[in-house]
Order: sequence, then structure tokens, then C-alpha cells
Amino acid sequence: MKLSKAPYRVLAAGICLLSVHLTMQAQPLAAKDASASGEELVISAKRIEQDRLKASVVVEVIDRQQIEASGAGNLAEFLEAVPGLSLTRLYGRMGVDANIDVGYLGEAGSQNVLFLIDGQRQNALDSSNLRLSRLPISSIERIEIRKANAGALYGDRAQGGVIHVITRTDQSKQLSVGAGSYGSKHVDTYLGFGGEQLKASLSYRAAESDGYRASSRANQDSAQFRVVGQGDWGRINVFARGFKERAQLPSYLTLEEFTLTPRKAGAYPVASERQGEAFGLRYDGSLAPGLSWSVDVNEQSTRDKTYESIHNRRTLINPEFLAQIGAWQWLAGGELSQAQARTEAGKIVEQRNRAIYIQSSRPLLADLDLELGARSQRAINQFQAEPGALATASTYQQSALSAAFNTRVAKNLSLRAGALTGFRLANADEVYFFDRETYALLRINEAVKPMTTRELFAQLEAVHFEQRYAIHYRHIKANQEIGYQYDCGVIDGLKASCNQNLYDTERHMLSAQLRWPLSKALLLRASVDLVDAQIASEANAGRRVPLTPKQAARLGLAWRFQSFVLHANAHYRGAMVQAADQSNSNPLIPGRQTIDLGLSTSLNQRLQLAAWIRNLTDKSYYDYATYNGIYPADRRSFDVTLKLSI
Repeated sequence: MKLSKAPYRVLAAGICLLSVHLTMQAQPLAAKDASASGEELVISAKRIEQDRLKASVVVEVIDRQQIEASGAGNLAEFLEAVPGLSLTRLYGRMGVDANIDVGYLGEAGSQNVLFLIDGQRQNALDSSNLRLSRLPISSIERIEIRKANAGALYGDRAQGGVIHVITRTDQSKQLSVGAGSYGSKHVDTYLGFGGEQLKASLSYRAAESDGYRASSRANQDSAQFRVVGQGDWGRINVFARGFKERAQLPSYLTLEEFTLTPRKAGAYPVASERQGEAFGLRYDGSLAPGLSWSVDVNEQSTRDKTYESIHNRRTLINPEFLAQIGAWQWLAGGELSQAQARTEAGKIVEQRNRAIYIQSSRPLLADLDLELGARSQRAINQFQAEPGALATASTYQQSALSAAFNTRVAKNLSLRAGALTGFRLANADEVYFFDRETYALLRINEAVKPMTTRELFAQLEAVHFEQRYAIHYRHIKANQEIGYQYDCGVIDGLKASCNQNLYDTERHMLSAQLRWPLSKALLLRASVDLVDAQIASEANAGRRVPLTPKQAARLGLAWRFQSFVLHANAHYRGAMVQAADQSNSNPLIPGRQTIDLGLSTSLNQRLQLAAWIRNLTDKSYYDYATYNGIYPADRRSFDVTLKLSI
């Protein structure tokens, strides 16, 4: 496999060589795995570690064993199988420009989902989709998906929920290599070192594919280095992370082109290059019995070049204090951030955020826990249309509240319920008017206001030995949804487009999940999501929200026989309204059903082999379409992965 010329290619080569050396020299080491010991600890419920079963909001936990069993080659590929979540691909299985939507919020789903890695937000300042390729999948310990509004806890972007990736620091070593259809190849390696007081880990992933369509070749590289030290003085965590993605974007097709030649490139193919780095540290210490504190400092930088180059940069400081006062547990903190998006031509948007938040929880009865939260956030946007031009500014002030409880209504049956509010601030590329013809930035758009949401939720969950049953209801009312508007009048003598607060929306979602070991050798997982998402105001009131299906269902079977495990996964998604089609006047995106089959086996104690057929029935479909055309999904593909663990 030819590795790309990423800035950290020397690190990659060193890791791979060291992996081979350790494979031949080292003795097996036992990896500590929380899921294997039966523990399910989560952070995303209230920013501190707690037992998932005691959390007052709904959090799905996916451990490393589940990720590896899925055969997923990247994070986007795995997230598609998670109930209550929608993934829309534009350019293939590598997840280039994929849209992640927790809570079925629609085409702006990625703007309403907060993406965290080890507690640090990864969403860009602009409206670009989440860069899911920025982390090697081998470095992931677990993924927590909070399926509830987290505005009081995390603020901006967390209305739909939170995807929180926690990385590993165990002492195991592993190397996996794979290849498949459409010229796809990947190498993914993880190396852990140290003991209880000092741990270090290195991980690296390189992947490439020619793509299903013409002009859709993609290369992705990501690397992470992490050190964790602890003692009587406290705990410190230091990390460095980098990624690079080079992708050809083959553009859209007409319906006729999709029907006749879905693999062809569209009318306006373009090449893109995205890369970035992140550095930071976190310190946790104790001030007195029952009183602890922490501070998290990190800096992130990304460069995105498609039609023009945009450089995003953010520095964030996050101090927190945790105190136990009587029966109440209190968490108080603040976030100070400075972010900037600068174009190649010197146009600049800056955003300064200042936020304070407080969370409190206490047991009211033996089997009843209450959680309360509040947050206030102030954001100042400053816009400079040309180098040296006079800057203009706008200010937003928002707050969010939460109240939720968890109670045991029977021996193995828990009830969670709550009321939550949240908000999304306008992104860097949504706060200005731009030339309708050339897209040149004109001036700041002070009329666009934050989007706000109110949510009521309830979940019943039964856990009995290895069996799990859950039913989850969400009711979300959103005000002032932000979206594209073609005609925004005349600005500085030019016809302008912009982003505006288009309308209010309302959603009802009912999800049911089942995990049932039918026997010692056969495991069943099933889920169904029923969604009613409607526009609630303005001229299109009563019409469906674009890019939200009415139904989605997933079925998974894992059957173990001798040394083999056979996996079968089926996914159904109902028809959807096209993106930006608020009037529902265009043909629907058809519903689709896909099936994946996989077979895995252990060749010996250290070597595992997995083979997968994706889209077994060779279904021709698309998950994204808008007024200008259709973006075809991949047809049937094959991949094989060999993993070595020591």
C-alpha cells in the first residue's frame, strides 16, 4: 500500500516497523477491557464518570469489542448501525462529507450534533461536516452516544445529542491490514506502553480507495500520541493528534444519469484537501476531601481546501470544580474559547465564546436520582470582508436548562425522563451575506439569530442478564431553524444570498431496541425508529422536514460455530424529502434496504481474520439528493482484514 505524504509519515513508518518488531519479540499482554468485566461507565451523561444504568439521560455505549466485531474500517461505517442515528453519505464508504444526525434533525444534522474526542469538541467553526477520519479506529476504547439534548451541559451544537469518542491507554499492541473492492486498502496500528502510574499510546491509520464512482479517489491518514500519568499529586493527560484527507468529489448526477451510469462523475468534479492538528493537556487534582478540580487546555487547527482554502483555528480553556456537599454532588465549570476562520483571500470571521455551567445531582430515594443543570453562553462574532477593512460584529447570548431523573420501577426495569433546552449559534459561514453569483463575502448578517430547542424525553429500559430491551420517546420543538435562503435582497449593490432563520419545526421520535441472546451461540440485535418531523411555521407548515425518514429499522445476527462467527446485518431506511426542499415539491429519495454479511475467525491466539460483503444484494440507491442532483451510494463491495494482537 502506498502511504500518502502526510506530515507525520515518519511517525507512521516508525509505528509500523515497531509493530512488526514487537510481534516477533514481545510476550502476550492482557488488555484491560471495561466491557469484558461487565462495567458500563459513561461521561457524556453529566461530564463526570458514572454507571450508565444510573444516568438520567439516554446514553448508548459501544465498546471496542463491538466495533471490532462490526468489521467497520472507519468511524462513519460503524455509526450507520447505531439506532436513533442517521448517517447520510455523499461520497462512499470512507465517509467523505458524511452527515451524522442524532435525533433526526435533518439536513443540518451535523450542525446539531456535538462531536467530542476525550471530552474536547471537534466541530469546526464553519458548517463543514464532521471529519470522522481524524482518528484511527484502533485507538478507540469506546463510543458514547448521548441521545438527548445536551445544551445545558455542552452548549452550542449539542441539541440533537453528543457523540463522544474515548481513546485507549491500555498496554496491548495490534496491527491490522486490509484490502477490498474499488482499490481500497488500509493499515491501522495501536501500541500501548507503561504501567499504572505512567501510560503511553501511539496509533496510526492510513486508508485509500479508488472509489465506486469515477473521480472519487480518497486517501486518509490519522495519528494520535497520548501520555497519561498519575500519582498522589493528581492525574495529567497529554495528547497530540493529526489527520489528512485528500479526496476527489465527483459531484452530482441527474436522475437519468443515475439510472443509466451511476458510476460516472458529475458535471462539476473537484478535488479537496483537509488536514489538521490538535494538541492539549488536562490536569485533574484534589483540593480537599470531597472537592476536586480539573483544567483542560487544547488548541486545534484545520485547513480545508476545496474551492478556496479556509483555515480554522480554536483555542479552548475549560476549568471545572467537583464537590460533594451533603447528598448533593455539584459540578461547576467554564469554557473560554477563541476561534477564527480565515479564507485564502484574507477574509476573517472570529468568534469568542464565554460560558459558565453548573450541574447538580442527588438521590431523592433509594431508587430515584435527580439531575439538574444550567448554562449561560455569550458569543461575539467579528467579520472582516477584506484585508484591512473595517470589522463589524454581532453578539449572541443564550442559556439552557435541564432537569431529568432515573428511577427503578421494578427489579430490572428503569425509567428515565426529563425536560431539556438547547441552542445552536450561527456558524462562521452563516453570519454573512454573500454574492449570489460568485459567493464572495459581503458583510455580516446581524439578522440571523440562534436556533433553540425544547425537548421532552422518556425511556423504559429492562436489563436481565445478557438481555436488554428499551423503548425511547423524544419530542423536540425547534425554533428559528437556520438554513440557506437564495434571495436576501441587494447588499452593496449586489444581489445577495444568505442564511436565515427559516421556520420552526416539531419532531416526535419513538425508538425500540432489543438485544437478545437466543442461545449461547446466537445473538440477536434489533431496533426500529418511527419519526414524525414536520415544519411548524411559515408557508410550508405541515410539510415534512427534509432528509428525515418516517421509519428506520436495523436487524443484526451473530452466530458462533466452532472457531467462526457469522455476522448478518440488515438496514432499512424509509423515503425522505430531498435536501433544501421545504415545499416537498420534488420527488422523494426512495427508501432502501441493504444487507451486509461478515465472517470472522481466530487463526491462532494472536491472529484474527475477517471478511465482509457490503450491500449483498447490490442495491442501487442514494441517501442524498438536492435541487441540483443525486449523489449515488456504493454498490456491492468486498473487504478482508487481518489483525495481529499481542
